[in-house]
Amino acid sequence: QEKISSQIVRRILAEMGIKNYSTGWAINIYSEYHNNPGAGGQEVKNFDGGGFGIVADIGTGEAPCVLLRADMDALPLVERTPLPPNLSDHDHFRSHHHGKMHACGHDAHMTMLLGAIYLFQSLATKDSNGETVYPFPGTIRVIFQPAEEGGAGAKRMIQEGVLTAHPAPSYAFAMHVWPTLPSGQIGFRSGPMLGSADMFTLTIEGVGGHAAFPHLVKDPIVASAAIVMNLQTLVSRGLNPLESGVISVSYLESGDGAHNVIPSKAIIRGTIRALSDEAMRQLKDGLVHIASKTADAHGCKLSSSEFSRDHYPVTMNDSDLFQFASRVGGIVADGRKVTDVDPTMGAEDFAFIAQSVPSAFFFLGQGGRDHSNHENRVPTNLGLHHPEFNLDEEVMSKGVELFVNLALRSLKDLNERRLNN
Repeated sequence: QEKISSQIVRRILAEMGIKNYSTGWAINIYSEYHNNPGAGGQEVKNFDGGGFGIVADIGTGEAPCVLLRADMDALPLVERTPLPPNLSDHDHFRSHHHGKMHACGHDAHMTMLLGAIYLFQSLATKDSNGETVYPFPGTIRVIFQPAEEGGAGAKRMIQEGVLTAHPAPSYAFAMHVWPTLPSGQIGFRSGPMLGSADMFTLTIEGVGGHAAFPHLVKDPIVASAAIVMNLQTLVSRGLNPLESGVISVSYLESGDGAHNVIPSKAIIRGTIRALSDEAMRQLKDGLVHIASKTADAHGCKLSSSEFSRDHYPVTMNDSDLFQFASRVGGIVADGRKVTDVDPTMGAEDFAFIAQSVPSAFFFLGQGGRDHSNHENRVPTNLGLHHPEFNLDEEVMSKGVELFVNLALRSLKDLNERRLNN
């Protein structure tokens, strides 16, 4: 749905009078996706020969510059969000694209960023030459980024120059709707906010044959089952107890469905998560070691081990930016303060931006309204990527307010710092 989202965003920008924007960002450099439309970055090469990303600079076009980011992509899910009794499918409540669903709230992120842009535009006036004049000194760079769900769209946009184009941003901000946080709260912390993530594929090769004669084969299914079990010791026995890590096997395939054939090959897939680069390296090394030795012990072999080409690093909230960002978040949040949250093993490719620019990433609570007993409401506290995920649309105004305050107060802060220096 990125193509559709990109078209909608461009149309709205034009309606708001935004002329200084560019398209075609986040071109997919991996050829196997170039002609394979789908969610999560798989259609990145199919629109005007380029990506679906959009970048707009609002303001003077000069430093200081602050970056606001919203992701755009959907997920390959069949939406099963229940309709409120007062609506029908004709009311556009659910996705009209079968097998594609905004189950991670990225449609809300785009909407909130567009709302912030509308407010920036409402502050502008025209000079005697008819040129737009903004009342804030500096530039707000807004980016609508595709391919967050595994496609590393942020990394692609960085490679294409979104952080080095003049004026280079001094701060960067993003947020994510968060169903496990009560609606109206804003979650924040210093340091690691979201985990590092990688995906793996292991291929186990043995010797196939008739299931009646197991002594004449080398069974890759038994070897794979042992590997899956042994991998569970990596975190509990291989990682420092004070570190955090996750290894989840999510896919195991072998054979062609015959009941009486032991296959010659098995494939294991899964994900690794950690809250530090060192823990991630340790888990990856340990995974390959355990898989190889376990396969050997069963007379099979680990013929290949593949990892993501763009594994996501830890999303780090800048410690020097923490006090400022906490204060601004508190202006918007219910209770006039941000909620301290624990880091999560969910991952974000905003992490690539945070590696290069002092950044802050927020959780926008949307899960405090369980409307299951309300005749016209649908629960908003189901988890991200759930086929019945539903937005609490009432919190989106807080997201707009947060984006606006972060941008304008950051420009004020950066200008004051520059004058003081």
